[in-house]
Amino acid sequence: MEKGKIHNLEVKLKKMLDNFYQKEARRKQPKAVAGTGNIIRRREGEKDKRFSISNDRRSKALVTSS
Repeated sequence: MEKGKIHNLEVKLKKMLDNFYQKEARRKQPKAVAGTGNIIRRREGEKDKRFSISNDRRSKALVTSS
């Protein structure tokens, strides 16, 4: 093959690999999920209760309370 053609193919391959690794990195990042984090329960005459809740626990709690 010609040197120019080989160089062009190498450049295209490098771009394809870069795109692939970027997509893999984005796919592996944890997705932000609403409804998780710290909760403060306030009741009159009581101290504030602070606890954290995960998405799994919240979905179970919502299903049982319905």
